[in-house]
Amino acid sequence: MLKFVAERYEAVVQDEQKSFLKDFAALPVPAQCLYARLAGRKGAVFSLEKLSYAEIPHLKKQATILRELNFVSAVAPENYASFLMSLSKTELIAFLMKHVCASAYRVSWKKAVLVDAALTHIPYSKDIIDPHYIVQSRQDALNFCLFLYFGKIETNLQNFTMRDLGLIKTPDFKEDYGARFETSQEAQAAYFYASALHDFKHGTEADITALIDSVDNWPAPICPVSTHSRDKLLQKLGGLAERLEDISTALSLYERSDTPLCNERVIRIRYRQGEKEWSEKRLLDLIDNPGSDEEHNFAQDFYSRKFQKKRTSLVTDILRGGDNIKLDEAYRNQPEAAAKRYYEAKGQTVYRTENAMWRMLFGLLFWEELYGDSAAGLYNSFERIPALLKSGDFYTHYKDAIELKLKHLSKANLVLIDLLKVISRHHNTPNGIFRWNGRTVEKVKTLLFQAPPDSLSIIMRLMVQNYNQMKDGFPDLMCVENGHIRFVEIKAEGDVIRRNQLTRIQQLRQAGFETQITRIDWVLDPDQIYVVVDVETTGGRAGLHRLTEIGAVKVQSGKVIGEWQSLLNPQRSIPANITRLTGITQDMVREAPLFHEVADSFRDFMGDAIFAAHNVNFDYGFIASEYKRLGQKFRHPKICTCASMRKLYSGYRSYSLKNLCQEFEIDLTGHHRALCDAKAAAELLKLINTKRLELQA
Repeated sequence: MLKFVAERYEAVVQDEQKSFLKDFAALPVPAQCLYARLAGRKGAVFSLEKLSYAEIPHLKKQATILRELNFVSAVAPENYASFLMSLSKTELIAFLMKHVCASAYRVSWKKAVLVDAALTHIPYSKDIIDPHYIVQSRQDALNFCLFLYFGKIETNLQNFTMRDLGLIKTPDFKEDYGARFETSQEAQAAYFYASALHDFKHGTEADITALIDSVDNWPAPICPVSTHSRDKLLQKLGGLAERLEDISTALSLYERSDTPLCNERVIRIRYRQGEKEWSEKRLLDLIDNPGSDEEHNFAQDFYSRKFQKKRTSLVTDILRGGDNIKLDEAYRNQPEAAAKRYYEAKGQTVYRTENAMWRMLFGLLFWEELYGDSAAGLYNSFERIPALLKSGDFYTHYKDAIELKLKHLSKANLVLIDLLKVISRHHNTPNGIFRWNGRTVEKVKTLLFQAPPDSLSIIMRLMVQNYNQMKDGFPDLMCVENGHIRFVEIKAEGDVIRRNQLTRIQQLRQAGFETQITRIDWVLDPDQIYVVVDVETTGGRAGLHRLTEIGAVKVQSGKVIGEWQSLLNPQRSIPANITRLTGITQDMVREAPLFHEVADSFRDFMGDAIFAAHNVNFDYGFIASEYKRLGQKFRHPKICTCASMRKLYSGYRSYSLKNLCQEFEIDLTGHHRALCDAKAAAELLKLINTKRLELQA
């Protein structure tokens, strides 16, 4: 990494980094290895007595060499707190016992409190520090080199470690990488803002206060990287000040940036303060010259409501034009999947699309510009998103090539051939745009052939011009009916529409796509199909123990419309206590089918039904685990008859299946055999749904 920096950033590094690079290169390899080991660990204070690496001979000798060139040093007053934190709790207590009386602390205290006690009662002195402790030095120079390499703040070498362990892939899109910054001033400004954002997230209140107080002395952002980071920092600091109700500070921070979010906050604040004439003029300016589509939408909507007395917002108008569908409340945790089933029942072909489909089309279409020989600003093998895409300069840089591709985008057959060529050459190459997925490829293919004329080129042009804003917010579903596609954003109760989603809906409509919002009202559907399941097992832990029997009954409108049952060979012995409980013996399951032999049959029986059981997570967990062993997913909405009975029929001493069957006179002959218990739980489900329908009415 240091060689990479030295070769590419010779004109950028300053005296401190030059000295660091020169001195490190002069170190013996074992000493270099020791410093790399220290730089790769958490913290900066280490005990040589605790360090042992097979590749580093004479470790203490290497530490002495590092000390001579100031790569490590003794613990100083500024490192005292870090030294205390590097001690284990046992070592910290021993340190306290040696230097203060027992009344100054308690061994039961948490480590952080013990450190505070040590700082309070034991002044720093080099005589009380074990001489085997060393401090990693020259971290500022190393951190700046890491920033030049990664383009962001990295405080250790973890990325390299993960790569060398094979835990992350680093595809080499290029044989050689250029420099991220051309001048020292560019790099220093970018480093300042990257460090400030890091401090905002990880620093103390004092660090943040110092940032705000020094705003007049911040360096001028020279390149797109530092400009973007500066604006992001102003947004975050302004938002913090606003939350703390320091409105004047928030306003002064927001007004230093011309980004859409800062402009919006300034207008809202000044409008609330009574500056209506100024707000109206500023809104009209943004309507005529918006920084983005989202900014235009905000300005248009706010102006209409505040100055043209429009009663409803843009969101309300779009919501009124959408569907309102009623779905069974068991699908509350799966609103998109529930809506997909709803539209499929109406004969439509429905795909879950959201952002993945659009990103894949974008990435495949412009792969050569993004990751080819003339890649749009990749500066090391770890990077997945080109710098020109981040900065917003991608379209300008590749305008001619992009426009040529957009011009031919309506020729679906030819475009598909080009995309398939990219897939065949680069399949599974990690990138920051999309994930390789065959199902998403099918969605892209459908979009290519069903999209209205010129509509795709409009959306793709918006993506290349401003990928940062266009990479998300796309609707949840793509519905296809009679060769016509429609995009649907699903909103359930309590789910608000975000600004980027609203913008994406408008952009898709303007491009010629039919797009709407569908609201879901949760109800109890009396015609909903349930499969009530019970399982018998070799023990109580899914994934560890196995199934010996499944029993299931299909219920609709209070009537049993189907049954499914099978003993299963668990491929292990059945404990004696389980046999006593269930009556299922080893002989009974010896010739029984393995789960994989009945998996398709059970899945067909389930269909799209709701999975019901008494203590549902137990039964569901075992069946999902068995499918997982086969590399398959098992996903169904669930309802628990035990929890539902507790909620709707309170006051019983026990809600076990046996006790409830006694209370409600439900037949439980053959308890602890799967089909019998499933039938009994189905009777409870009838009681539950009867009560739910009464409450709904």
